[in-house]
Amino acid sequence: MLTVSDRLPEHGLTACVSLGATNASKTINHASHEGKWRLVFVGPMDETSISPTEIAGV
Repeated sequence: MLTVSDRLPEHGLTACVSLGATNASKTINHASHEGKWRLVFVGPMDETSISPTEIAGV
């Protein structure tokens, strides 16, 4: 389990980066934001009642 200040392992994730329909998601990886802090929210893989646009609106 990772905690605060742990380094993320090499990864590739699809991220919600915009509320626009044409560019709402982007693939990011361990090198795409090198040297910057990242905050990663991981949700369950089942269908939930919360969409990424609702999370972005908070």
